[in-house]
Amino acid sequence: MKQFRTVVVTGAGTGIGRALCVGFTFDDYVVVGLGRTAATLEETKEVCKNELFSYLVADVADSTAVAAALAQIAAELGPIDVLVCNAAVYPRVYFLDQPADEWTRAVTINVCGVANCCRAVLPSMLERNAGRIIIVGSFADISPLPGTTAYSASKGALHPLARALSTEIDRQRYPNVLINEFNPGATQTAMSESGHEPAAVYPWLKNIVDLPSGGTTGRIFLCDREFRPDEGRKAKLKRYLLQRIGWQ
Repeated sequence: MKQFRTVVVTGAGTGIGRALCVGFTFDDYVVVGLGRTAATLEETKEVCKNELFSYLVADVADSTAVAAALAQIAAELGPIDVLVCNAAVYPRVYFLDQPADEWTRAVTINVCGVANCCRAVLPSMLERNAGRIIIVGSFADISPLPGTTAYSASKGALHPLARALSTEIDRQRYPNVLINEFNPGATQTAMSESGHEPAAVYPWLKNIVDLPSGGTTGRIFLCDREFRPDEGRKAKLKRYLLQRIGWQ
């Protein structure tokens, strides 16, 4: 029996967001997708278990619209148990060729959009001591490509955002509210022609949803495993062995 029921996925109209909605509904979760375009959200609905998927049109960059949408979901379906912050834009344009307001808009969607959604759901999760927030991230900041300054800078900002949010949650009082970043790796979407199929992402992200109370929080998961960039080889081997025998 799963511990959670209601899932909200942002950026649900295409790519990874759509694949996550499909996966959750076929695992019998009640899913609400958020996006800016009704037509693409309707296409997502067509490939989900229809009776378990609904959607609302909302721009995550608009804090008022986000708060209203998530309040409506909670009123109609009950508390939001899982929030997947997936919405992002990926403008491919050189920095000096991009108007300042368009650059700012991209960063606002990719960073402030995540904060807006987290701010709207966290109070209820803390009140119930139950919830998962998963921020879909990227390592684009580590090896940025030409023409991706807004995307790379914004994705780089999500690493400390996830960690900092997790530090503000008292682990003793709220052990069952976990916030983690999930990096799906190269995935075939409108942003990339290479990588794995979007459907491959769902089982990996679902493992983060299924973490037990008191489980990992404030960490980065890369595909199907936890990513610890500062961990040495010996420490990594020790952790692997302890996990194998069930001690960690």
